[in-house]
Amino acid sequence: MAQKQALIGGVVTGASAEMIEYMRQDFLDTTRERLLLFEQSLSDSPDLDALRYFAFEIKGQARNFGLPLMGIIAARLEDYLHALDHVSDWSAAGVNAFLDTLRSAIDGGITDDADPSLVVRGLPARPRLLGVDDNDVLDVEVMLVMEHASQTNFVEREMQACGYRTTVVASPFEAFESVIRTRPDMVIVAAVLPGLSGIDLATALATMPDTRNTPVAVLTSLDDDNANLNLLPKSVPVIHKGENFGDDLAKALSHHFLL
Repeated sequence: MAQKQALIGGVVTGASAEMIEYMRQDFLDTTRERLLLFEQSLSDSPDLDALRYFAFEIKGQARNFGLPLMGIIAARLEDYLHALDHVSDWSAAGVNAFLDTLRSAIDGGITDDADPSLVVRGLPARPRLLGVDDNDVLDVEVMLVMEHASQTNFVEREMQACGYRTTVVASPFEAFESVIRTRPDMVIVAAVLPGLSGIDLATALATMPDTRNTPVAVLTSLDDDNANLNLLPKSVPVIHKGENFGDDLAKALSHHFLL
């Protein structure tokens, strides 16, 4: 039985090709069954924590089995669920749209070579925060790369008030992959992130040939003369937390022709 080494991100290193395919198919069959159970629960009282765990689990396993599109859809479902405190009749329809899309990815309704950027823009937008008018959502997606906190909500509220779609990614490494695959219209990166400096991430995105045309800005509480900020490319505007936030945000959006 032929062996393949270091496959699927190293998770099944040394496993045979047949074993890997068996595990992959078992994952797809099990996911299909779980989708059906969650779809049935949406008409009653769905367990939000169970849905969140499902999205988190599918996101990781899909990527391990070389199914990046499924992983991206699951990541967006996870982000959508994070913005909910319960599943209402309104949000249940949104959750169901994600589950339908996951099913299409499993059953071939969405092919493996589908453009992820088009797939994610067809998914429901992240729910609006309290205090944001329920205005029309524009086809402009802003990715916020920052840990979930009150400051994140503040930035997100400003983006949603402009009518933009928002998605929040806490991990800079996950954000790096997502930017490449989903092509957001703008990325706002917190300077301080777990595992990788936001300044490093912003610099990489602004200078790599594949992403250099993606508008990027950095959110920080550092002073303008900070040595690390001075390393940023000139194409990356800085948004300061505090009293100048609104002005800096407007300048950053104008700099990237989004205002």
